[in-house]
Amino acid sequence: MHASAHTPPIAGELVLQFRGAQVETEDEIAEIEDALFELLADGDTWEGHEIGPRARNILIATHDAAATLARVLPFLEEAGLIAAFHAGVRPHDSVDHVSLWPAGGAFQRS
Repeated sequence: MHASAHTPPIAGELVLQFRGAQVETEDEIAEIEDALFELLADGDTWEGHEIGPRARNILIATHDAAATLARVLPFLEEAGLIAAFHAGVRPHDSVDHVSLWPAGGAFQRS
């Protein structure tokens, strides 16, 4: 997951989304947030989380969504959380989200 040299970084709100039964509660989201906190770079900040009926979202403000995602993916894979994981970014100048993970997938914030 590396941005191409020709693709400028996307700054905005990165949404790390967990669907399914593996991550359901606010306590489970808080545990993931605690682990991911150490992986954030300067300029990345937590914006909070959302617990919905179909998905749990962790929100991060970032200057480079692809780079931030690349830093957190190894942890999510090692923790066994990748199967029901999706990620998208809402650029600062947009109301729509761009899908980042899985590659080629669609992203819907819910």
